[in-house]
Amino acid sequence: MAFLEVCQVHKYFGGIPALHGVSLKVEQGKIHGVIGPNGAGKTTMFNVINGVYIPDEGQVIYKDREVTGLKPNQIAAMGIGRTFQVARVFNEMTLMENMMVPLIPKRVSKTEGEKRASQLLEMAGLAHLRDQLAVEISGGQKKLLEFMRTMMAVPEVILLDEPFAGVNPGLIERLIEITFELNRTRKKTFLLISHDIPSVMKLCKNLTVLSAGTTIAEGESEKIRHDPAVIDAYLGH
Repeated sequence: MAFLEVCQVHKYFGGIPALHGVSLKVEQGKIHGVIGPNGAGKTTMFNVINGVYIPDEGQVIYKDREVTGLKPNQIAAMGIGRTFQVARVFNEMTLMENMMVPLIPKRVSKTEGEKRASQLLEMAGLAHLRDQLAVEISGGQKKLLEFMRTMMAVPEVILLDEPFAGVNPGLIERLIEITFELNRTRKKTFLLISHDIPSVMKLCKNLTVLSAGTTIAEGESEKIRHDPAVIDAYLGH
């Protein structure tokens, strides 16, 4: 059994299928990529995994337990974190205040929380901005902040939705380095959506490819990039 598994998921909007029998398996401790053209159903799949949408058919299994239909806060409490295509930060709060938000429902002391937050901001290269309002930092820095804030809840699986979109090359490299470090030193599992194919290939040994709401390929990255169906649907000849 995979650590996280999406099993034959269907999701319809007004009778139109956004997901039509999508499946994928993510092994524990891996960085697994999801690619596909716009409209392939990638973000819809993330929304099903973390409880934003309830699928019309199919299951989501996490650590041998079905989590289909649970609320986002319940799924987050079980250990599945999430970032978004457009970073969702509290603009009128400082970076440190943003970092402390996930600890509000948890029994973590302020001292311990600030220590954890300081370590993560240092990892992201944002420690010097800890007392600055989030509205004053760049879009790429906001993505880093959201990523680090997600880690405050100590998730086991992190869903990264287009983490490199609109981010300058220097911050993309930092995001890649942080992902590798968290995977290597803290054994975090990642499921990553991105159109940045070079970054995906650098990070992910395994890929799932979606097209028109269906899974058209899954396997090792090097094999996937030469798959005729993938080339035709997404990468181009």
